[in-house]
Amino acid sequence: MSMRGLRFKWFDYDVEIMNIEYREVKDIAFCSYITKSVPLWHNGILVCRCNDFLDLRTVAKKIITEKVMIMEQVCYAHMKEYKRGLSINEENVIVTTPIVRAYGVYKSLAELLANMR
Repeated sequence: MSMRGLRFKWFDYDVEIMNIEYREVKDIAFCSYITKSVPLWHNGILVCRCNDFLDLRTVAKKIITEKVMIMEQVCYAHMKEYKRGLSINEENVIVTTPIVRAYGVYKSLAELLANMR
């Protein structure tokens, strides 16, 4: 399932997500390992975000000057219980990635996704 253009408010900020997709937990773990992004967990939802095209300075400037947070790509999965990490051993590929409890805007995003189920 893929959605485009998800927007929501987080305190005084507008959060704009360009693309959001449901993935399997193992796919998020693998992608996280490759991109060196850390998945975040809250209330049964595992969330991971990537910015492949947007540079950090542009994103930071927009947050500071316009109070708009842009996330280029967000992937999420259902994961009932929190674990400090995921290990995937499949087809001779071994991947281990940490998981962090969600905070701030990511916690709000996970709550929004949980309510959309």
